[in-house]
Amino acid sequence: MPFGVVHTLTADIAFQNCANAAAAAYRRAPAYVTYHVATHVAVPSLRRRRLVERAVAVRTRDDLAVLQDLPKGRRQLFHAFPVPPTFDALSYFSLHWAATAHMAISAYVDGVQPITYAQATPAAADVVVVNLRYYRATYAPDSSAAPDGQTHIALRPFQFVTRNAPRNTFYFADLYINNADDLPSRVHFAGPDNRDFLVEYAMIQQHWIVTHAHYEETVFAPLRLGALHVVADAIYDDFAFPSQAPESLSAK
Repeated sequence: MPFGVVHTLTADIAFQNCANAAAAAYRRAPAYVTYHVATHVAVPSLRRRRLVERAVAVRTRDDLAVLQDLPKGRRQLFHAFPVPPTFDALSYFSLHWAATAHMAISAYVDGVQPITYAQATPAAADVVVVNLRYYRATYAPDSSAAPDGQTHIALRPFQFVTRNAPRNTFYFADLYINNADDLPSRVHFAGPDNRDFLVEYAMIQQHWIVTHAHYEETVFAPLRLGALHVVADAIYDDFAFPSQAPESLSAK
C-alpha cells in the first residue's frame, strides 16, 4: 500500500459496501441495451485464432437477446453474448462456457442473484470488524484510499471452501473499486484447470456497464489424455439504451 494511504474500513467491509453498490446499480439497469462486441478466441498451442463479432440487442429483465453475427452471418435468439452488459459479477451466478479446438464458442450467464449485506452498525462502536465467510480479504499493495483513487482487495478462499468444491468452481481473486462511487471497476475470478475470468466496467451514459470480459481455461480430452488452453477476450462498444424495445426484440 502506498506510504501515507490509510484505509478507514476493513477490507471485508469495503467488499460488502461495494457489493451493495453493485446490487443497487444492477437493479437500476436500463430496460434495453444494444451493443457491439468483438471476441477474440485463441488456442495458443495450435496457433489458432478467430474473431467472433456480433451486434446484440438485449432485454435486461430476462436476458433475452438477438445476436447478429457480423458482417452478414447468422441471427439467433439466445442469452446476451458473452455476458450481459448489465451483469453484476459480485453475485451468485452460473457461467456456461464451451469452446472447441475448432474455435466454436458459446458463453452466457444465468441465475444471477446479487450479493447484499445488512448495513446495521452498533451506534456506540468505534471499530466494527466483519469477516467474509469464505474468504480472507486484504488490501493489496497498490490499493488507494484517495477519493479519486481505486481500492484493490485481494481475496483468497479458505481451504475448507476449496477442499471439496467441484472442479468447475470459480473463486473471487481480486476486486477493484472506484472510490468515488463504491462500484466495481474490475472483478477477477480464478479456479482449477487454469480458469481465469475477468470482468471490467465503466460508466456509460450514467449506466454501470461491462466493457471487457476475459475468460480462459485448459480443456481436457477424455480421460485427461490431452489438453488445450483456450482464451477468449471480449471488447464491448457502441452502446445504446433505447427506452422502447429495439425492432429485433419488439415481437419477442
